[in-house]
Formats: sequence, C-alpha cells, structure tokens
Amino acid sequence: MLTSDDTLRLNILISTCVAIRIDVYKLMVIGLTKDKKEQTTTLNPPDDYSKYIEAIQKFLASRVLGSMGGYASYLKRWSRMGYVSSSNLKSLLKIGNIEAVVAVANSQSLDDEVLALVWWCATNTDQQAEIGRFLLTRDFVIKHSIGKQIANYLLEFLPFTNDTTQLIDTTNLLLQDDLISQQAKYRLWKQGQRKTAFLVGFIERMENNLPNNNGTIALNNGIKELERVNSEQGQIILQTINHILKKINQEHILYRTLEVLSNYLSHPMVRRLSGIDECQVQAKNVLRQLGLDNEKIKARLFLAGVSEQLVVSTISSHGLTGSTIRKKLSNVLDPIQDALNLLTTP
Repeated sequence: MLTSDDTLRLNILISTCVAIRIDVYKLMVIGLTKDKKEQTTTLNPPDDYSKYIEAIQKFLASRVLGSMGGYASYLKRWSRMGYVSSSNLKSLLKIGNIEAVVAVANSQSLDDEVLALVWWCATNTDQQAEIGRFLLTRDFVIKHSIGKQIANYLLEFLPFTNDTTQLIDTTNLLLQDDLISQQAKYRLWKQGQRKTAFLVGFIERMENNLPNNNGTIALNNGIKELERVNSEQGQIILQTINHILKKINQEHILYRTLEVLSNYLSHPMVRRLSGIDECQVQAKNVLRQLGLDNEKIKARLFLAGVSEQLVVSTISSHGLTGSTIRKKLSNVLDPIQDALNLLTTP
C-alpha cells in the first residue's frame, strides 16, 4: 500500500512527465518533462522496499496503461523480439518498469523522439548496457547523436563486463562507423592482444580495415587463388586469427573465430565440413580439380572448409572449459594453425 504522499507525488509525475524511471538503489522516482527537466520524488517505504517498488510499478501501470496487474513479466521474451505495438510506446516509458523499456528499445516503430526517452529511462539501471547494445543494432541510432552517447557509455562499461559473448558483441557494435574515436579503437585493439574477445569483435566488424600496428605488408606472388590471402588486410586478419587460436580458453571465442575464418576464405568449390580429416581431403580434391599444385593454395582451400562444426560437438559432449579446450581439440586446432602459419610466411 502506497503512502498518501507518494501517491500524490506519483500522480503529479504522471500528469507532467513524458517518461518515468525508478532508481531502486536511491529509492527515488524520477520524471522527465517535455522540456527535458527532471523531477525527483524520494520514496518513503514503510517496510519492505522491494515490495514497495513493485507496488509503485503496479500503480503506475494501472494509471498509465489501465493494467491492474502491472507490466506483464511473461512478455519478457516478446519484448526482446520486437513484438510490441507502436500505439503505446510512449506510455510504456511512464510505468517505471525496465522490461517495458527493453520492449520499446526493440520495437520496430522506434523513432528519434522515442529513442531519446528510451536512453534516458535506461540510465543508471542494471539493464542499461543491454539496452545500449539493442539500440546500436539499429541503423538510424548509429547516425543519431545519441548513438555516440550510447557508445561512450558501453566503452566505459567494457572493463566491468565479464560475459565473453557480451564482450565480443559490444566491441563489434562499437566499431561501427565513427561511434568511437580512432584512438579508442586502437586502444581496444591493443587490449585485445591480451583479451582476445575484443579481437573477435574486430575481425567480425572490420575484416578489411584492421589496424596495422606491426608493419604487416602484402605478399605478392601473382597467384589468383591467393590474392585475398596475400593482401595486407588478408595477412593481418590471418595473423590475428592465429593469435586468437593460440590463446583459446573459451568456447564462444573459438566458435566465432572459426566462422570468421571460413567466411573470409570461402570458396565456391569448398563446403564446410564437420571433420578435420574431411576438410583436408576436400582441399586436396579441389586443388586437383583446379589443375594446381601449390601447398599454400591447398592450405587456403582447407581453411575455407572449417567452421564451428568441427568443435562444437566435442566441447558440448565433454563440457570443455578453459585451457582444456585447447588441449582436447589439438587435433583440430594444430592443422588449422599450421595452415595459417604457412599462409602468413613470405
């Protein structure tokens, strides 16, 4: 049951503000007016503050949406799939429920005006980074001034991110256009030499525009089948992939690195296969069909056939983690690295 004072203040926020968020740590409800001014109400819970916050959310939802039960939590999955009506986007930003904010962030009807309100609602919440990543998948957000605000926040948040997939995804998103400065990109690249999840984001997003900090030069032997491999950027990406594989200790880094490698070296005569021996046999057969006899071309054809299929079943069935991934999969990774070493040797 809300206190009478809080009920009065909440009613004022509802009538005067275009967006409302709840700071569960400071026990405050904050409203944003049309002229971008914030109005703050400090809560006075009589007992259990978590139940009080829930009561406030139900009150806001009942007044704004006419929903007595609050925002339906079972819609969480739909929220992340963009299945939200465009008719009540702004209303969802006035009920103080972060899942409703996620729903709006994922809506296909999101526009410039609502974008600013979404990012304001996400501020200082546990889901701010998640919402930021959602928003940076939208083309119009990348070009919007708020896109850079989101990118700067995610860049500062990176050191506090422990989930490997989130590290890769965040890096990938930050490298879009000019969201962050060139200096920031170089710092991330340098940090990636130790924390290879960053490098995976680079090779996914910037396969033809990777930093060249080691003076890498193109290899020119005039062989058509090796043009992509021998270019400056080809050498950088293959060297980077080799570096990542040497330090493999996390399954998702391995999966996504192998996918990049296969995509980069894809060949119309080569299929992705689930066995390393089959990949090697395929490379020999295609080389023969092409009427060629060159170890580097064979290595390039071999790598075109690799993918996460080679490792996913072994990792899953044995529950491999950490350094055991590298040891258990040496029969797969060693031939791949041998081929990479050959292709990056003048």
